[in-house]
Amino acid sequence: MTRRQNRSKYICAILCGILEFLAIIGAYAAHYFTKTRMGMLRHVIYLNGKWQKTFPIPTMKWIAISIIIALAIIAYLRYRKGNTGYNINIPIMLLTIIMSIWTVYFLLVYSTEKNRAYYILSICFLLATVFQNILYHCIFSIKSKR
Repeated sequence: MTRRQNRSKYICAILCGILEFLAIIGAYAAHYFTKTRMGMLRHVIYLNGKWQKTFPIPTMKWIAISIIIALAIIAYLRYRKGNTGYNINIPIMLLTIIMSIWTVYFLLVYSTEKNRAYYILSICFLLATVFQNILYHCIFSIKSKR
């Protein structure tokens, strides 16, 4: 592996970590402001109705759940197959699995009736989970090629 490829994987890992953190911050902000600000709640209710008319939400939800489960299985199998002995892979793999389980749980249990910002939070959690999976695969490939 060349230095340029290794450097690009480091940059990808750092970028994915930052984007994952921003997605979680965005989910918290959407949840907080929907609970405390009436204007934000009205806007979110308007967006929910608009998105329900425009997009096939149940189909998209099941596609997202199947993709997240597949990514979690791939991450686990990659860890089991290529156990490199580095201790950094264990916490990152566990965090990837936990994020995937949390996102699937959130998508299955909650709805717009239980949480008005459900669609916005779902998007943020999906992004955070995908970025966590990319981060895991970047770190795994960096550590296993040494």
